[in-house]
Amino acid sequence: MVAALQSKGHTVAMTGDGVNDVLALKDADIGVSMGSGSEATRAVAQIVLLNNSFATLPSVVAEGRRVIGNITRVATLFLTKTVYSVLLAVLVVCSQVEYPFLPRHLTLLSTLTIGVPAFFLALAPNKERAKPHFVRRVMRYAVPGGVIAGAATFATYLLARHHYSGADALGAETSAATLTLFLVSLWVLAIIARPYTWWRLALVATMAGAFLLVLVVPWLQDFFALRLVGTTMPWAAVAIAATGAALLEVAWRWVDWRFPA
Repeated sequence: MVAALQSKGHTVAMTGDGVNDVLALKDADIGVSMGSGSEATRAVAQIVLLNNSFATLPSVVAEGRRVIGNITRVATLFLTKTVYSVLLAVLVVCSQVEYPFLPRHLTLLSTLTIGVPAFFLALAPNKERAKPHFVRRVMRYAVPGGVIAGAATFATYLLARHHYSGADALGAETSAATLTLFLVSLWVLAIIARPYTWWRLALVATMAGAFLLVLVVPWLQDFFALRLVGTTMPWAAVAIAATGAALLEVAWRWVDWRFPA
């Protein structure tokens, strides 16, 4: 029965407590042994029910889904940052321009789009069924997400360098690039947070509100060295970020369609 179910593509769990169950426990994807079962049964099983109660299994499955699902979300966030950081470094070296961010900019971006959201996403309940090929799935989302975020940010930075001149250029170029990268990264977070619940929507909205607070409070502007000069370039940065967000939607929907779970 185990082999027949596996041949049809099912993931099979087998429970048992006697020596006659050992071969089936070994062949199954997950072997579950009773705590009072034989020593051989407990030795080959991946899970041993110490209280001899099958009622424990649903909570075990739920915890496994929560861990795997949340690790997938958090890993996608962090790897997306890694991809766009590497891409920006390569583009800066090839273009021979100054790096578009100060350390305080990166601290702000990482805190609001990765650090704080990852903390809540990692601990949240998650009932999604676990899917195979963890690394492959994460990279399929992180690589296009990071490439789009890095390209949009660098395009804004080059446009700002061309737009500003003289005293206006001081800090305005990096601020425009920071705005674009934050908006695209926020959209990455919004996609990863799906399917939405009230607290996930609140999490995304809170991160957006925190960045807006930095932009409107003078002493926070000074602390994070953000200066949005004029209206043309900031709105251009928003438009580029919106284009990047649209490309993210297309890219990730294509990945879901091309590589269904």
